[in-house]
Amino acid sequence: MGGAVTIFSILCGVFAVASTITSLCTDCWQINSKGSVVLSTRCRGLWRECVWDKFVKIWTCDVFNSYLNPHPAAIILTRTLLITSSIASAGAFLCLLLGSEYLSCCQGPLAKQRCLRLAAGLFFLVGISTSVGVVRYCVYVYSLHQYEVSLKIPGFPSFECGYSLWMAVGGSLGAIVAAAVSCYEVLFTKDPRANAVTEVAESGCTAGLDVVRTYV
Repeated sequence: MGGAVTIFSILCGVFAVASTITSLCTDCWQINSKGSVVLSTRCRGLWRECVWDKFVKIWTCDVFNSYLNPHPAAIILTRTLLITSSIASAGAFLCLLLGSEYLSCCQGPLAKQRCLRLAAGLFFLVGISTSVGVVRYCVYVYSLHQYEVSLKIPGFPSFECGYSLWMAVGGSLGAIVAAAVSCYEVLFTKDPRANAVTEVAESGCTAGLDVVRTYV
């Protein structure tokens, strides 16, 4: 049972790290809505905007002029939170590996428990920060979508949430599950310090009985 739980936590950690980093690097946080009349597929990411021409079959991307230029607060906040989540998820996964029973880097059981606790905390931070960024960006996309629809301009491309955003959602869920499983491993594993105290107490009682028997 313990081995299955460890493998499941590692798989959740891999999924969380891969999804979070991929969502940060890909360029489809927004995509053409299905109701808009377009001759190409347009995607907007956190760093650039890309267009797939259906006739020429060419995928072109335009990088924003400067990352320091004024941008919507939602994009700036999402960038910051996703970068933080990507770095924290990599650290959490490393701690998760060090705390697993399949690696002998941390020999002591107490050191492994500390690694698992740190991994759980970092994965929880990843899940919360990514969720905040995703919710803020969804609110931004929804308000922008409603504004563009209200213009009622024929052929004006309106945008909705793209696959990069849904990958971020998956990454946040994977991180929260990995944190919960890591907490389960820590809580339902016997504290090595308690085991040591029990062993010392038992050995002391045994020694006392031996002394009594000797005098008897």
